[in-house]
Amino acid sequence: MASHWQAVPLVASPSYPNSIAWSNENLVAVASGHIVTIVNPALLDGPRGLITLSPNKPFPIGFVRREDLLTPCLMPTCLSRDTRPCARSISWSQPGFASNSGCLLAVCTSEGRIKLYRAPFCEFRAEWVEVVDISDLLFNYFERTNFGEQSLLSTSFAQKETSASSKSSKKCVIESQDCSSSKEPTFKRNGVSRRSKGINHHKSLGEALNDGANGEDSHEDGWHDSGDDLTALSVTDKPVAASTESIIRPCSIINQVSSEEVIEVSSNNAMVSKQISPIPEGLLPEGRQNYVPMITPEQYASRSALLSGLVVAWSPVLQSSRIQPGFSNRYSILAVGGKSGKISLWKLCEPECYTIEHGRVSVDPMLVGLIQAHNAWITTISWEMLAARLRMSQLILATGSSDGSVKIWSADVEDLASSSEANKISFSLINELTVAIPAPISTISLVVPRHSQENIVLAIGKGSGSLEAWICNVFGKKIHSAGVYDAHDQVVTGLAWAFGGRCLYSCSQDNSVQSWVLHGDYLHKVTFPSKFPGFRNSTNLSLVSDQCFGLALSPGGLMIAVVCSFDVNLLHQMYQARTQKAVIEFFWAGGQSLEISPDNTGESTLALSERDLSCWESNILWSLQYFEDAENPLVLWDSLAALLEFNKSSPSFVENLLFKWISGWFSCHLSDDSIDKILLHVVSMLSEISSRKIFLLNIICRRLMISDAKADMHNGEQLKSSEPKNEGKLAPWSNLLVNNELELQQRAVSFTFRAVLNHASDSSDPFQVGKKWFPVGVAQMECWVLLNAGLVHNQLNILGSELRGLGSRISSICEYVKEESCSFCSTPVPFESVDVAWCEGHKLDCSGSKERHRLSRCAVSMRLCSVAAPMWFCICCHRSAMDTMPQTFFMMSEPPSGTDDEMKLDFCRPLCPFCGILLQRSMLEFLLSPSPL
Repeated sequence: MASHWQAVPLVASPSYPNSIAWSNENLVAVASGHIVTIVNPALLDGPRGLITLSPNKPFPIGFVRREDLLTPCLMPTCLSRDTRPCARSISWSQPGFASNSGCLLAVCTSEGRIKLYRAPFCEFRAEWVEVVDISDLLFNYFERTNFGEQSLLSTSFAQKETSASSKSSKKCVIESQDCSSSKEPTFKRNGVSRRSKGINHHKSLGEALNDGANGEDSHEDGWHDSGDDLTALSVTDKPVAASTESIIRPCSIINQVSSEEVIEVSSNNAMVSKQISPIPEGLLPEGRQNYVPMITPEQYASRSALLSGLVVAWSPVLQSSRIQPGFSNRYSILAVGGKSGKISLWKLCEPECYTIEHGRVSVDPMLVGLIQAHNAWITTISWEMLAARLRMSQLILATGSSDGSVKIWSADVEDLASSSEANKISFSLINELTVAIPAPISTISLVVPRHSQENIVLAIGKGSGSLEAWICNVFGKKIHSAGVYDAHDQVVTGLAWAFGGRCLYSCSQDNSVQSWVLHGDYLHKVTFPSKFPGFRNSTNLSLVSDQCFGLALSPGGLMIAVVCSFDVNLLHQMYQARTQKAVIEFFWAGGQSLEISPDNTGESTLALSERDLSCWESNILWSLQYFEDAENPLVLWDSLAALLEFNKSSPSFVENLLFKWISGWFSCHLSDDSIDKILLHVVSMLSEISSRKIFLLNIICRRLMISDAKADMHNGEQLKSSEPKNEGKLAPWSNLLVNNELELQQRAVSFTFRAVLNHASDSSDPFQVGKKWFPVGVAQMECWVLLNAGLVHNQLNILGSELRGLGSRISSICEYVKEESCSFCSTPVPFESVDVAWCEGHKLDCSGSKERHRLSRCAVSMRLCSVAAPMWFCICCHRSAMDTMPQTFFMMSEPPSGTDDEMKLDFCRPLCPFCGILLQRSMLEFLLSPSPL
């Protein structure tokens, strides 16, 4: 493996495939043992976030008799030795689903629990905040439907007897690990704990169980066990009417006594636990203490499997044309695969409003489907969106199982939007892949190639180390193989498509990372990129790393993060082995060649060749073009980091690259012009350029070309470089930035004016405060237009005149407050600038001097910002805002031409109107925050 660019150690090691995920907020999460570690790749030495996984109370799914513990389906439960849950699967949602418009993180533990977490943006701590427990909702659903079973005759009988003998009886509970007959795939890192040797005094497990049962009358004992499942296994060794039951507490609930303390009872030579005691009332969830039915072992195994999750995956953001009152039409589906072979589908809509003051915005997942996808454990899930021309958008779902089967499903986006019942399945099976040599499926990755929008390419990693590729035509339901490859020697733990489906990366527990290029219908192995400008030959951690447990691609596709465990025997036992269990390594992928060429690994030089520079140029151009799509969140961190390094060593390379990128926007021939001329051409054509492209130009101006200038430059007067010798070179970029921001300011004001005028002419559709976007700051925008009448477009002046023609009616249409006052001294505050304001102040003495207060204005509405409430903050232009614009404003390819144009005033998104990036709450330096740039 090539030397990494950067690396960060972890205090715990992963145990399962796909243990790393990279969000579109630019945060990296790693499922590292009993904690989930979250880091900012832009500040690896900075603060971290974490999710500490703690044991959960078991679900009361029923009692089974003690003699039924020998049933084969309950053996995995009895043999379980895991006492502390660890993270098994993680997945990031798209931005916009957390209450601060950030990402939600779904975590599946080895207990089978699935929970959603958000960033602690208002709690000011490192521990992330639990939002909702999906497993609780799933249990409630199955409890209402009686787990899909017919009502049991013994249920009422057991309920009566339990209630009648509640004062004298003692219940016996064992928390389980696996209650299905399916075997766990062999790619789990850790095997059975050494505590299993605690039964070495008996010839068999059956003798140990029987001995424990026989001694229950004279001793308060039983079989002690703990596992990694959700449910409570209750056992009784006598008929219910006359039984004396005892509790065997799970190790995860008893913390006072070590889970390894097992003693021998001399009277019957039985191995029992010291942790036996009457069941506390708080062990079972509230309201369920009086309802625990008697069930058969098979029912217990089936119910436990239904509640045991194994893998989670978020779908892309879906948008429906059907607008339901009080709900956003943008939503995402969380898929949860379990041991029963079923997949539960949970729909989450974007919140109606976003806030950074508190985290009390409710998240209400809705169960919209249960699919019996496989007959064995579901081990991997992958999503993709297929939006073919002249056809309805299709959501594609690929599932893999421990029995080696792979299935591809599809659903119509509109059908999913209206779905509200779990028993009405919107997904239909497209294809099922049959393999000659079945092996557990460890990971799957889907991609829709840019050159073929009706096909999907499916990469499948297996427990045997092999890699398969398939090409499927969704609408024609045709599929053909793209080859089977002996990619690795051990289980494939990670797959990721890059550069629009042209390149595939794979990693394995054999501690290797491979890169593949898709040419035609086959994959070809190519050299992993290892050259980068300014690269320092860092330590090769592959010498001490043991196994790879997953890889993730950055939002821009130019960097790969790989998580590996360390071989503790190769570390310093005092200074390293105790605190460094694993590592996240970051590798540059921007130099990846997408052509099949002879192996050049023999090159000893670290200098970039012409071929290397050509690869970097084409891949950075691909990344910039990817972000031209307004549907993709703006996260340019990897692109800017690469360009900044190139700008130090080869400024001409950066200049030529930006020239090619910008000239591609225009149909006219500009190949003979210089970068200065094309920037002037951009200024003259601004009214025809989409807002998303202007956002990209602003970010590049601020963060790349004039990054040495003052950070909080909001207008032309403040654009002063810290290096006077570069003033002539930076002048075109500074001029472009000033004109870009003036154009965007006019578009925001024009958007607001048109919205007000449209509603003034249509009294049947008034603004609804709290339901849709409500125009604010109209009076201040009107003042700004009057002050800059000679600079703004003539059309905007006309709109301002029409707005003033509304007279006193305008106050009943929108928020219109012309006079503003200071929050400190209550004196009037005149409108003079869009960024700052000064109050008139009070006179201090007879000389006429005044004490004036400096106030900030909202970057969106131009109103005075509150001095008490927290503000939204842009980390690019350093502006603050207390109001937001609707999503429609940021999605428009060009501004509307008249007041009659249809404008969808949907829910607002906290995006910067000048940079287009996600606004956030300004956090203290010792707390984790995302860095999209």
